[in-house]
Amino acid sequence: MKELIISKVINKLGVIYLNRPEKLNALNFEMIIKIREILEKWEDDENIKAVLFDSLSEKAFCAGGDLKDLYNNYINNDSCQNKDEFFATEFELDKYIASYKKPIISNWRGIVMGGGLGLSINSDYIICHDSVNWAMPETGLGFVPDVGVGKFISKLPRALGHYVGLLGRSLEASDLIKYDFAHVYINSEDYEKIIEKLFEFSEIYEGEELIEKLKIYGEKYNLPLKETFVDKNFDKIEKYFNNDSLEEIYKALEENFEDEFAREIYYDLKSRSQFMLAVQFEKYFHGKNLTYHETVDLDLKILNYAVKTGDMKEGIRSRIIDKDYLPKWSVASLDHVYMEEVKKLLEVEK
Repeated sequence: MKELIISKVINKLGVIYLNRPEKLNALNFEMIIKIREILEKWEDDENIKAVLFDSLSEKAFCAGGDLKDLYNNYINNDSCQNKDEFFATEFELDKYIASYKKPIISNWRGIVMGGGLGLSINSDYIICHDSVNWAMPETGLGFVPDVGVGKFISKLPRALGHYVGLLGRSLEASDLIKYDFAHVYINSEDYEKIIEKLFEFSEIYEGEELIEKLKIYGEKYNLPLKETFVDKNFDKIEKYFNNDSLEEIYKALEENFEDEFAREIYYDLKSRSQFMLAVQFEKYFHGKNLTYHETVDLDLKILNYAVKTGDMKEGIRSRIIDKDYLPKWSVASLDHVYMEEVKKLLEVEK
């Protein structure tokens, strides 16, 4: 049977390879459990100085959670008594990684979304390839950006934070460097040189010193930033998304229907769960005052709510299972969203 997670120790570096290329390394329950087991074994092993998350697929680091598996075995499975088991276990792993005793390095290339970001976004050093397609598209699936990534989205400038959080639109490698989501932007052919040096460094250094040495070495491979889609459209993103409410965002888009960019975004937003868009709009501001761990706990609360209302089931059904793109959300329109319910959902138990 094929191993979906492959672990190796090279010199004094522990390497965890995601190995499910046919699914773009989408995480299932088995993979989450295996990663936790490996990390726990390595954390107290004095012969291992750092951990590297990598992928054996050139197309993706990780496309997120396996939504078909989640739908069939948890959300749409009437015999499943604990429907949040997948998320609860995954989120505990993400919090564990965020507090891990040893340095973690991650290699982002190709698709980097959802659960893949949960594994890696708190890494001490993130290597970013030109091929990266970074996104959190959850509002189209009936929930909101999760795995604690909202904490990072809340650090983005307001208009861009709403653009990324509400629409789930992609960020490119240059964006990730510009907004401090990754540490070095490289040509893929230079990756092996950096990793070979990391293997060397793991024999000599540990902790913060190892990461500092790697950062200094990696600078020689750092590419100049390119103009991205976000850069080219930043003025429009500011114009439409730098507003005080979701209603005002819609109004700004409606008033500029001659602009194809505005028109396309308007219809995209309208196709999503309006309740979850309202949650995400408020969560952008709310997240500025939360720790990463608090953000993850809030994400689990929101996901449980999305399962309870049926929005997650309907979102995954319409986009992943039946692919009819005709979701029937629990709240039909923004006019029917009660802000008291939104605010209650965003309350964090301290």
